[in-house]
Amino acid sequence: MIKQPVEINGDCKFLQDLEITPDVGGVNPAVWNLITSIRDLKLYTKGIKPHRRWKITPVKKYFGIKGNPQVILMKLELINQILKQEVIDG
Repeated sequence: MIKQPVEINGDCKFLQDLEITPDVGGVNPAVWNLITSIRDLKLYTKGIKPHRRWKITPVKKYFGIKGNPQVILMKLELINQILKQEVIDG
């Protein structure tokens, strides 16, 4: 578990996409990218590339975070829990 706060670059695309209103499907693009990135990183940390041209660098750049794949996965899961808690709390 991460004991320090998650450091995110304030200019990252993820934070910009969080401000976008949900599309017709009702899912915010930032949340969609978060969920799919967590899925992809779970595969990648087990030695499986999600698809042939997948790289971890765009994930790091989009979310504005640094670290190895395991650390990035833990940070994204923490961000996902925080966003879920905000939805529940209101």
